[in-house]
Amino acid sequence: MIDGIAMVETLLGLPGMRVLDVVDGDDEFVVTVETAAERAWCPSCGARAEAQDRSLRAVRDLSCFGRPVRLEVRRRRWRCRQQLCTAKTWTEDIDALDATAVLTRRAGAEACRQVGQHARPVAAVARDFGVCWWTVMNAVIEHGTPLVDDPHRVGPVDKLGVDETSYQAARPGRATRYVTGLADLDGRRMIDLVPGNSAADLRRWCSQADADWLAGIGVVATDLAESYRSGLSPHLDHASRVADPFHVVRAANRCVDQVRRRVQNEQLGHRGRKHDPLYRIRKLLIAGSERLVGDGTQRLLLGLRVGDPNNEILGAWLAKESVRDALDADTPAEAATLLDKTITGCANDPVGEIRALGKTLRRWRAEILAHHETAASNGPTEGLNLLVKEVKRCGRGFENFEHYRLRVLLRAGRPTWPQRPSPPILRTPRPHTHA
Repeated sequence: MIDGIAMVETLLGLPGMRVLDVVDGDDEFVVTVETAAERAWCPSCGARAEAQDRSLRAVRDLSCFGRPVRLEVRRRRWRCRQQLCTAKTWTEDIDALDATAVLTRRAGAEACRQVGQHARPVAAVARDFGVCWWTVMNAVIEHGTPLVDDPHRVGPVDKLGVDETSYQAARPGRATRYVTGLADLDGRRMIDLVPGNSAADLRRWCSQADADWLAGIGVVATDLAESYRSGLSPHLDHASRVADPFHVVRAANRCVDQVRRRVQNEQLGHRGRKHDPLYRIRKLLIAGSERLVGDGTQRLLLGLRVGDPNNEILGAWLAKESVRDALDADTPAEAATLLDKTITGCANDPVGEIRALGKTLRRWRAEILAHHETAASNGPTEGLNLLVKEVKRCGRGFENFEHYRLRVLLRAGRPTWPQRPSPPILRTPRPHTHA
C-alpha cells in the first residue's frame, strides 16, 4: 500500500471495486466506489461487449469505527453491438450486492446474526444500519432460511421433547394461540415449531417428517397433556413415552393449592389474606419436605392445626409428598411400588381433589415410571422455552408465524453460523507499584 486509496481499498475488502472518494459526513461515512472490470461479454450471444456508461446506486455496508457507512456504487452499463442480438444493454452484477437489496451481502449477513443469534429487535438493527424494518427482515429471511433448513442442523435424534408455549396473547374476539415446540433433548436444540397444540397438529407434523428419522427416536418426553399423548400415534408408537417429572409434581402441587383455597373459603368466607393461617403457609405447602429448614416444619404444622380442622389439606400434602417419593425412588421396582400405593391411597380418599389426582396418576402410570428407565425429562425443552420467550419479548408481538418460527429457530435451533476470525486478545498491562 503506497498511497491512501490503496489503504482504503484494503480496509473496504470488496474485490473488484475501486475507491474513488471517501467523505466524512455529519452522520455517516460516504464511500464512492466503482467496478474495475474493463472487459465484458454479452450473456446472450457471447460477443465482446462495449462500455456505454455507469449507473449510481446507494447501499448500506457494515459500520466503520462506530459510524454508519453508505456505499455509492458506480456500476458499468454494457452494450452489445451485434445487430441480431436481443440483449442490447445490461448492467453488470456484483457478487457483494444483491440485485435489489439496500444492504450489501455482508451487511445483510451481520443483520441476520444480530436478529437471530443475539435476539435483537429488528427495529433496533434497522436503526443501526439506517434502513427500514422490512430491509432487515428480508435479510434475515435470505440469510437465515438456509441455516434453518440445513439438513445437517439436527441430524439423528434419540430423545425428543414436546412442549407448548403461547404465541399470541388473548384479545377481544380471539383466544390465546399456542405453538408446539419439538426439541432434541440430547443436542439441546429446537428442532421445529408447529402452530397449535392439538393432537391433530402434532400428528400432522409427524406425518410430514422423514419416516427413517422418526424410526430413530427412542424416547419422547411430554407434559401431562392428553393431546400430545394421542398425537404421537401412530408415527411414534415405537418410542418410550415419558411424563416429565416437573409436570407430575406440578399436578400434585396444584391439588394441594386447590384444597387449600377451598378450605380457606369454607372456613373464613373469603380468599386468602396475609394474616390468615393457611395463606401464610401457602409456599410451605408446595415446598419439598426436605427443604423445610429451621422452624419451617413447625410453622407448617401450626398453620394446619389452626386452619385445617378436617385434615383435608394435610391429606393433599401427604399425597404430594408420596408422589415426590415415587419420583425419587432409586429403582424402577421401588418407584412402581410407591406409585401404586399413592394411587390406591388417593382413590380411597374422601377429598375430591385428591381422588382427581389419583385418576391422573393412574392414567399416566406407565409414562411416569418410564422416567426411571430412561432418565429423560423435559428439562432441556423448558430451557429452550426461555430462549423462545426471549424472542417474543424482543419482538413485542408477532403476527406472522413464519417470521416467528424463523427467528426462534435461529436463536434456539443452534444453526451453524459462518465463522468469523477471532482477533488476538489484548490484555491490560500489569500495573507497576512504585516504592
